[in-house]
Amino acid sequence: MRTLIQLTLIAVILSLLACQSKEEPVTRESRLSKGHQLIDQSHWDEAIEYLTKLEQQDPHLHVRLALASAYAGRAGVRIEKIYSFVAVRNLKPQTVSLNAARMDQKTQELMQSLGRYAAQWEKIPEVRASGREDLTRALQVLAEQPEAGARLYAATLRVVLLKSVVNEGLLNWQVVRTQKICSDVVQPYYDWALQLLEHLILISQDLTSAFPGKKAEFSSHTEDLQRFKKEAEGVPWPQEKICF
Repeated sequence: MRTLIQLTLIAVILSLLACQSKEEPVTRESRLSKGHQLIDQSHWDEAIEYLTKLEQQDPHLHVRLALASAYAGRAGVRIEKIYSFVAVRNLKPQTVSLNAARMDQKTQELMQSLGRYAAQWEKIPEVRASGREDLTRALQVLAEQPEAGARLYAATLRVVLLKSVVNEGLLNWQVVRTQKICSDVVQPYYDWALQLLEHLILISQDLTSAFPGKKAEFSSHTEDLQRFKKEAEGVPWPQEKICF
C-alpha cells in the first residue's frame, strides 16, 4: 500500500512539473501583443492605460513606440497611414503646362516643386485641439529615444502638429482681416509664426537623427532656422498701438 501511495504521489508531481514546463514564459513580446491587439481594435483608452503601466515597468523602445502609437491613434493618426505623405520625391503631381507662360527654366522648376509639396501637404491629416494634446503626449513618450526609427516617427507626428497649427492660424487670420488691423491684434500672429519656426527646428533636429547620412545637410537647415528665429525674436515690437 505504501508503495502504491508513493507511486501515486510521484505521478502527481511529475504531471504538475509537466504542466509547468508547458507554460510559455512571459516575455516583452507577449506583454506587447495585448497592447497591439487593443490598438488594432481601436480601444485607445484601454491601450494607453495598459501600455502606460507596461512602459513604467519596461521603458523599452518597442513599448514606447506602441504607447506613442496609441496616443497618435486616439488623435486620429494611424501609424500605417502617416508615412504616405513623407516621400515627396516619389509623388507624381498634377502638372499645369507652363509653356505659354514667359518663365525661365529655374522658375518653372520651382513651380513644379511647389506643386509637389502642395499635393503632399494636402495628404497630411489635420487634428483638433484634443488630438494635438495626444500627439504632444506621444512626442513626450519618444523624447528620450535616440533611435532613427523613433526620431523619424517623432518628426512625422510633428509635421501633423505643424499642419494643424498652420491651418488654425490661417483660418483665424481670415477672420481678423475683415476688421481693422492693429498691432495688438497682429502680435499673436507674430508669436504664432515663432511657434511654427520652433516646430520646424524640432522636425529638422529629428530628421538629423533619423538620417545620419544626411546629418550635415539637416544640421545646416537647423542652424538656418535657429538663426532666423533668433533674428525674428530680436525685432522690437511697438509699445504703442498702431493701426493699419
